[in-house]
Amino acid sequence: MNQEKIGKFIAKCRKDKNLTQAQLAEKLNMSDKSISKWETGKGMPDSSVMLDLCNCLNITVNELLSGEYLKEEEYRKKATENLLDITKKSEKNQKEKNRIIIALSIFIIIVLVLVVTTIIYNNVTVSIEYDDRLIKCEITDNDIICTFNGLSLITMDSEKVYNSEETTYFVNAEMLLKNKTRSHFETWDSMAQLNNESDSRFKSEYIIDNIPSEGKVKVYYTNISLKKVQNVNQEELNEIINMSTLIAERD
Repeated sequence: MNQEKIGKFIAKCRKDKNLTQAQLAEKLNMSDKSISKWETGKGMPDSSVMLDLCNCLNITVNELLSGEYLKEEEYRKKATENLLDITKKSEKNQKEKNRIIIALSIFIIIVLVLVVTTIIYNNVTVSIEYDDRLIKCEITDNDIICTFNGLSLITMDSEKVYNSEETTYFVNAEMLLKNKTRSHFETWDSMAQLNNESDSRFKSEYIIDNIPSEGKVKVYYTNISLKKVQNVNQEELNEIINMSTLIAERD
């Protein structure tokens, strides 16, 4: 379909009816800007108004889409051509809509992936590898005091296991994933604060109280889940000890 040809035909039919653009627009309950848009070939009447427009101009829909008056012998041929044109245009519009939908879907998926990744990156915690410059541990008469030097620590936890004639404690610490990935150091900000050991703002303390007043006590730092440490047998306990680091003991 030739929109420019159709527009000129609408203008001719309107003038043949001695109608202004404003008068035609009033009959169709539309603005005269819409009429002007059609007549200049910058747009086409919607299917919802096409039949009313044809009635106002005393033409057929087939003539409107052909952009000219049709003789009876031309009518069927033009009807077929117009139908094919409409079908092609509809298919083209649908393909364009499908491309837009696919593009929007991909964009939304990318945004969601970025949001989820950011949430994980900023909130998920990971175990901290043991570093004697960052983690200190000492045993007093009644307590075990673990000190973490730096700002990255999120949590520190412990688990107690009775091991033959000694009491064994396992501790581990966690930090945010974003802090772990900022540098090859496990805790980049902690390493930066090693020269500020006198400043309490850069220290975190974890205390295990009410330890046995007598007997051997050992404290291991481990990256193994403390839930796994619970209710282990002696063989499993020995394996965990072999994979852990002894950080304090009392004979």
